[in-house]
Amino acid sequence: MRYITTDYVIGEVVDTIGLMQLNNEQVPDLDHMTIESLAEDFLFEWKEVGDYEADFSQTLRQYLTYQFARF
Repeated sequence: MRYITTDYVIGEVVDTIGLMQLNNEQVPDLDHMTIESLAEDFLFEWKEVGDYEADFSQTLRQYLTYQFARF
């Protein structure tokens, strides 16, 4: 397994948000601190309880969809 950094996850969060917007999904306005916090929280969960054989992108998308429903 490769080492995943916070910067990598932040980039993936931004890319995933862009894809969600292209699909006309509801995405709240987020500042850079919120995006960084989402990335850090996701990375923590991925490392602690994540299935390393799971699809990272799909898992991130599900995580963001769940988090955005709470906004």
